[in-house]
Amino acid sequence: MRQFARYWLDLGWRRKTRRDRRLTLGNSLVGGLRRAMMDRAIPLWLDTALQDLIVEDGTVRGVRAVQDGRVVEIRALRGVILAAGGFERNQAMREQYLPQPTQAAWSATPPNNTGDGIRAAQAAGAGVALMSHVWGAPTVHVQGEEKQRALFIERAMPGCLVVNGQGRRFVNEAAPYSEFVPAMYRDHEKTGSSVPAWMVFDATFRHKYPCGPILPGSVMPDRSIPASLSGILVRADSLAQLAQQIGVDADGLADSVARMNRYAATGVDEEFGKGDNLFDTYYSDPAVQPNPCLAPIGKAPFYAVRIDAGDIGTKGGLVTDASARVLRDDGSAIAGLFAIGNTSASVMGTSYPGAGSTLGPAMTFGFIAADVLSQNARQPAAAPHAQTVQEAL
Repeated sequence: MRQFARYWLDLGWRRKTRRDRRLTLGNSLVGGLRRAMMDRAIPLWLDTALQDLIVEDGTVRGVRAVQDGRVVEIRALRGVILAAGGFERNQAMREQYLPQPTQAAWSATPPNNTGDGIRAAQAAGAGVALMSHVWGAPTVHVQGEEKQRALFIERAMPGCLVVNGQGRRFVNEAAPYSEFVPAMYRDHEKTGSSVPAWMVFDATFRHKYPCGPILPGSVMPDRSIPASLSGILVRADSLAQLAQQIGVDADGLADSVARMNRYAATGVDEEFGKGDNLFDTYYSDPAVQPNPCLAPIGKAPFYAVRIDAGDIGTKGGLVTDASARVLRDDGSAIAGLFAIGNTSASVMGTSYPGAGSTLGPAMTFGFIAADVLSQNARQPAAAPHAQTVQEAL
């Protein structure tokens, strides 16, 4: 209550922003970095897009960026560290590298992750790896929002199933989100009907559990769902009607629900093993037995939510070494060029050990790159922020 009171009584700050002064998780990380920039009088340039790298005699000497319709040339004192995210919001790069079908709009990441750093380094001769892989996460579209919402928790709850266009299950609904999207594409290769997929549940599930941004019906009944969220749920009085509305085979859906109801009674998912391990039951309802991830689906009305093959970033990027130096295809380093975060190919390879698999390495290799640059200081060809400007074509 003290935290709530402190926020609500902080009227001066609340007039500026809805964001609290007290930052946590990723917000606190960004806040700390911003504070460090301010303490060191480092300028922050917004709305400034990377165009290409300045390469002279095989060494990266700086960057060209577009700011206010002009090309700005920035010379580097010691080198350039690319930390511009992945390419998940670049439709052309998605179509070039990722499994199909794919849409930039399905991503749950900021719209400016367009692969600018990767493309600029490629033009300078950099090699890339893991370009067909993403940090996959099933997502849903929310009207008016710039990015989709990832579904992390609700899939594991009892009383739901995920089906393809044939009305058939193809994955353990409670599987890690990084494994869920690859399963969508594997089934899509066989059936052509899993991208998108559909999460189906009944009135009991709707009453008890959240689904994406929609709170449980006990606190957010259908009549109280905001207009911006109303397009997420498809509702029908019967499974047959629901199947018709979402374009799913009605017989297949009815059979899949019947199977799930049988599994709920025995506590054993005979097809995909939902709820048979600790990972699945981490997000579950322990009050439901014998399997906290399985419950019957039978109380009308019935609901469906479209699930897209989304992501929280791309894994593919520039090949780097242990010092975060960007490498060519032949393994040689491009002098003066470093890359970290999702701009570089993931140090985790195709795996996903857990949360923080992007931020942790990004911070670590950011420190390493800065340390290497400080040890290899050289005299700059120009002042650190000297710039020449020409009109952008």
